[in-house]
Amino acid sequence: MVADVTVKTPESEEFGARVRAARERIDGLTQERMAHASGLTASYYSNLERGLANPTFDVIVTIADRLGVDPGELMRGLKPSGLRKRGRG
Repeated sequence: MVADVTVKTPESEEFGARVRAARERIDGLTQERMAHASGLTASYYSNLERGLANPTFDVIVTIADRLGVDPGELMRGLKPSGLRKRGRG
């Protein structure tokens, strides 16, 4: 799976914190083991938990599945940073 590394935003930080909290509820599940189970590199997964990654839909769904949570639980209430209304032109 390919995903971007990006600038940290409050939303990406919150998403990463939710992922980390869900992972830490599973006894003995390290970042490295979670990365491997999700088909991600350990460095990318670490960036994701620190809010430095912009995961694709597939990555979000895969991580949620491996953590045994609904993807909506990880995303609920988050809005894209810098979302601008576009006028009709």
